[in-house]
Amino acid sequence: MVNYFLLVLILFFNKLTQHHTFRFIKRALLLLSFTFALLFSSGSHSSHHLQAVLVSAKNSNMKTLEKKDIRRLFLGLRPINIKQTSTPIINTSNPTGYKLFLKNIMFLTERGYERKLIKRVFRQGADRIESFDSIDDLTQHLKQHPDNISFMLKQEALKHPDLKIIQVLW
Repeated sequence: MVNYFLLVLILFFNKLTQHHTFRFIKRALLLLSFTFALLFSSGSHSSHHLQAVLVSAKNSNMKTLEKKDIRRLFLGLRPINIKQTSTPIINTSNPTGYKLFLKNIMFLTERGYERKLIKRVFRQGADRIESFDSIDDLTQHLKQHPDNISFMLKQEALKHPDLKIIQVLW
């Protein structure tokens, strides 16, 4: 296909001098190879293979949530479409999973998310959302409080049989 493309280019620009044709073909090949390199390298990010899930205790009756409701919950606001009450728990045990959650679900950076939570606490007098930096502590807490939900990487959630995967986030 590339050879056919080059032949068409040569025939189309036959009126140009040999020097100009050679320069044009060289530039076209460079552009084509750069485009292919971009296309094939874009799918190889390590975060692309990581899946995150929303989890709760095994005995929880939580149902799947829309992303906007998850976002509202983790901002400390009451979700619109949820009848059951659930309390979010922030999982900071895996920095990569935490940053991906903030990027893909909250659409915020870590600093921006912290600022939003602090503003809410000071302006509305709301409680701060509880956070765990140990996966074992988080699992214990979720077992004791079935109405609480959190997020974690799917590979971590599968290691804990006491947790129920409510839904895959990405």
